[in-house]
Amino acid sequence: LSKKAGYKPVKLSMSRAEQMKSMPIVAGYRAKAKMGFRKDGRIVAYSVRFLFDGGAFADYAVNVARTAGYACTGVYDMPNAYCESITAYTNKAPTTAIRGFGYPETHWVLERMMDIGAKELGLDPLEIRSKNFLRMGDPTSTTGYGTPMRADQGDLLGVMKTSAELIEWDKEPEQPKEPWKIRAKGIAVSLKGPSQPPNAVDAAVIKFNEDASVDVLVATGNFGQGTVNALRMLVAEYFDLPLEKVHLSWMNSTEWNPYTWQTVGSRSLFTVGQALLEAAEDAKKQILDVASKVLKVKPDELEIADGKVFVKGEPWVSVPLSEVVMGYTFANGQVYGGPIIGRGKHFPTLSYLDPDTGQALPMNAETGHPEPGHVTVFYTFGSTAVEVELDLLTGEIKVLKATQVYDLGRVINPLTATGQAIGGLVMGMSRALFEEIIFDDTGGVANPNFSFYYIARAKDVPDDIRVKFLETPQANAPLGARGFSENVMIAVIPAIANAIQRATGVEITELPITNERVWKAIRQQRPDLIEKAMKALKEWRG
Repeated sequence: LSKKAGYKPVKLSMSRAEQMKSMPIVAGYRAKAKMGFRKDGRIVAYSVRFLFDGGAFADYAVNVARTAGYACTGVYDMPNAYCESITAYTNKAPTTAIRGFGYPETHWVLERMMDIGAKELGLDPLEIRSKNFLRMGDPTSTTGYGTPMRADQGDLLGVMKTSAELIEWDKEPEQPKEPWKIRAKGIAVSLKGPSQPPNAVDAAVIKFNEDASVDVLVATGNFGQGTVNALRMLVAEYFDLPLEKVHLSWMNSTEWNPYTWQTVGSRSLFTVGQALLEAAEDAKKQILDVASKVLKVKPDELEIADGKVFVKGEPWVSVPLSEVVMGYTFANGQVYGGPIIGRGKHFPTLSYLDPDTGQALPMNAETGHPEPGHVTVFYTFGSTAVEVELDLLTGEIKVLKATQVYDLGRVINPLTATGQAIGGLVMGMSRALFEEIIFDDTGGVANPNFSFYYIARAKDVPDDIRVKFLETPQANAPLGARGFSENVMIAVIPAIANAIQRATGVEITELPITNERVWKAIRQQRPDLIEKAMKALKEWRG
């Protein structure tokens, strides 16, 4: 269309129904899993098979399935694991990626299996998880030939314990006045890393202005996740500048800005941040070179802070940064240096998957990288705990309390991080309890509007939401920070189902967990609960 219009911008406008019927949707899936435990709760084997609905045309579903496969063992040490993940064509709308990119799907199965195992063995859900957590330095089950979990990857046990403490796990919930309702708590843990190919390159440019302010050029998108401010903060801290002196251009166009692969996968802070810090280092090297000629010392004897370049230990021996960044003019009129422009790029240290085993192929020794392969550049650990209220007669579920705990390495912007955690909770609740595309016999969408496609609303959000961040800085991350914008919804979904199981003993294995499905599950698995609830209701009414 753009070509026919003389390469002018074009706009595609669709009604809600048109959009829901014809545009890519989230991939539906089925999973079949088995998990074997020793009596003490240690996992001995795990087998899972995913079958994803790819829709009628190839989109991104196959990549979602790929991630679900290699991430299938999650945060657990499994001596024996078999994970198979397949995408099939169907006569439905094409399916694509959505927040989480395969991790919500694999964690839904995995975290439900852990609670089912805990129930069968008579163990507390916290105990069975802590017995099986990967310890730092352990090789992961499915992410590479002997690839160890980094020692600075995060405090996994601390994340879960903090989540449990915030929800007061050891304290029984106060039961409602209505005797046909019941309350219980559930918990789940998660990990999330960026899903990206080895050639997912990012570039950044830093330009200094005459007043020593900075223009940052990147092509990463900004659609509410707070990346712009986080990247500005990286640069401001690096040069010890006020935040208002750092301006960031994030236009999604390589016509104006340097290339970035994609704004996806919770990758931008880590990968674009790496490119940005390399650009900052390049700019700093140029600044120190100029200042060294002015102050007549070696560049490594200088520091940048408070808007000036000065000799280490002698801050009074200095030159204003604004006199350096456009080239310094000496007393005789000679100019040395020039406009400071820093350039940086970043490639993730990754390898492809072995087509036979699904594990990361070993790295090439000639590149100078470590021998083990990697499928992701970091993992962020998280845990969600909830307290729910369940109406045994209607199946209605209300989330009363929730905790969100994540180890971010380092929190760059506490305000936006907290916003992400709360927003992810609501989105996780929406996927857990409401969102469902219903298909007719021909594969068409039968509920193409918000009258029948339900989402979480303000009244569904719990008043009591507790958010906390742990900080285990990662050595190869920008300022030690990891991304987490997708992880915030992953554990929410199984945590709600786990709470329902603890309340009733009923196993929930299908999403969304609608009132009808819960009511039917109770009738089929625990009809005695309905009888007791009916009796309680009659007594309540007198």
